[in-house]
Amino acid sequence: MSLENHHPLTSISSSTSGFLGQNKLSIRTQNLSIPAKNSGISRCIATPTLEKNEAYKTKVSRNANMAKLQAGYLFPEVARRTEAHKLKYPNAKVISLGIGDTTEPIPEIITSAMAKRSYTLSTIKGYTGYGAEQGEKQLRSAIASTFYANLGIEANDIFVSDGAKSDISRLQVLFGSNVTMAVQDPSYPAYVDSSVIMGQTGQFQTRVEKYENIEYMKCTPENGFFPDLSTVSPTNIIFFCSPNNPTGFAASREQLTKLVQFAKDNGSIIVYDSAYALYMSDDNPRSIFEIPGAKEVSLEFIFKILSARFGTFGFFSLFLLPLIVNNQHLWLGTGATAYT
Repeated sequence: MSLENHHPLTSISSSTSGFLGQNKLSIRTQNLSIPAKNSGISRCIATPTLEKNEAYKTKVSRNANMAKLQAGYLFPEVARRTEAHKLKYPNAKVISLGIGDTTEPIPEIITSAMAKRSYTLSTIKGYTGYGAEQGEKQLRSAIASTFYANLGIEANDIFVSDGAKSDISRLQVLFGSNVTMAVQDPSYPAYVDSSVIMGQTGQFQTRVEKYENIEYMKCTPENGFFPDLSTVSPTNIIFFCSPNNPTGFAASREQLTKLVQFAKDNGSIIVYDSAYALYMSDDNPRSIFEIPGAKEVSLEFIFKILSARFGTFGFFSLFLLPLIVNNQHLWLGTGATAYT
């Protein structure tokens, strides 16, 4: 490697020359004429080490279970197909069976209270920093006394979090990939999708549109929208939603008693979603904990007790864990890791 000019500013050490050679760098020298002085300028031009059009690839593989997911999350897919239908048939009157979004503004009593609480954070006296991971004790106590009076649910059993799907995913992390699960058919898609991501399922069976290793509990008009438990194979986890999403069916006290006994007989845990319980007007149970012995085998999500009832989707959910309150630190650890 040579330089046309031998001025001090353009000298290159042997170590630098070696580096340039190993990395395919070339040296260009340009002479500039400046009055009363002739200076040499050296430029280093990097030569790509990859062949033309060759893309760099990492050696990191993704979670193989992600490839099992079908077409993306259900509700965005419903929205895309609905919009495509409207473009093709602009005069069509569409009855939406998509995501259960709100239709009215958030009540002012809620937004004003939120604004007031937010303002206190701008004061020395009111600023708190990070809050309690489990939720403020005063709030949890009020929830227990308002919605779970006489059911033996206490503030320590209640966890306030950031939403239904977040809690479902964190719960799956707590259970791990080696559990088996059952789900109502039809049911809220997050139960199945989170199980797929965790590696609890087999492959998707296109012919029947179901995953291997999931026990689908048929809930149809023919069986009164409640599964025939005598035909259900035992699993570790049973996801059960009442009133059901999407059928709207609310299980009776007798039916839930059978479900609790079924879980006890098989050593299962019921993950009970009572998101829409406050819409019920009959005497059917609004909580699984109204059933004797349910606390021994059940966890309950009351995901949308505020969001669905009072038009505040996306604010928070509640999660009751009396079953594993003795292992409370495990859930707190999971939540604190995944949620600020």
